[in-house]
Amino acid sequence: MKTSPRILLPFNFTDGCVTALRYAYQFAGKVGADITLLHCSGSLKLTPTFKSHLLLRLRSFAERYASSYVTGTGVDPVIECVLKEGNLRENLRSAAEEVGTSLVLSPADYLLQTLTEGEVVALPELVACPVLLVPEKATFTPLKEIVFTLDVTDTDASVMQTVQRLAQRFQAHLSLLHLHSKLDGVSFCQVQKASEKVKQELEYAHCSITCLEEEDLLEGLNDFAAPRIPDLFVMATRDTHLLHQYFSGRYRKTSAYHLHTPLLNLYQARRTACSGGCTHCNTSSHSHASEAAEATVG
Repeated sequence: MKTSPRILLPFNFTDGCVTALRYAYQFAGKVGADITLLHCSGSLKLTPTFKSHLLLRLRSFAERYASSYVTGTGVDPVIECVLKEGNLRENLRSAAEEVGTSLVLSPADYLLQTLTEGEVVALPELVACPVLLVPEKATFTPLKEIVFTLDVTDTDASVMQTVQRLAQRFQAHLSLLHLHSKLDGVSFCQVQKASEKVKQELEYAHCSITCLEEEDLLEGLNDFAAPRIPDLFVMATRDTHLLHQYFSGRYRKTSAYHLHTPLLNLYQARRTACSGGCTHCNTSSHSHASEAAEATVG
């Protein structure tokens, strides 16, 4: 009997976690996944009484918000609860492995707050499976437009297949977006040639590729998103640098789409740095094997 893919949702009872839980219910219903809530007690000891109290509270939240989204839909994802002593960062990877997680779906601020300011961490050290980060203002809508920002000269076959399967599952349009700095004639031709090669290798028909001159990730994403209103952004990086940039509170552009559009981050081992400002990519002497997962997002 085939088991359902599992979504792991870090949960600490904040408004952001409630938003993520609502999103998780609806996303899980669309992809046929079950959900595990992970609560980390921090410095508090999990005595039997405290553990019992937390489990009751977690289940109460799960049942309360489930009723709003599964009634009449025929969808009733299985909800489990896991408690761990310590903080999220030290428990996330092991908890994901224990429950057989296909996807971590997390409030953006909760996951990124586990890192100190300016700290860049290799993604497999944080968690091996893909991560879907949900902003506090996000609401779920069935995916109709997915924007995948990539480097057409440095792609990974498994990542490309995963993104296409996700788009196909939702019958969404997939926009592949290559952002680049100002290029000379030779470099521009190389990018165009790589773009054509990627296009020829695509198996999903409802795709388009755009190469855009823009060095700033957020400016490029928001300018590209304005006429399209994407339901999901996708990146494939090997560390947390671009995640911090994406969710930076310093970016205050009016109608910034990344402030309410979820971001799916697939892990990709690159030949080149994921960003010119990425300290881990540009200083690390070791490489990582690609760990793009298949089940939930495929």
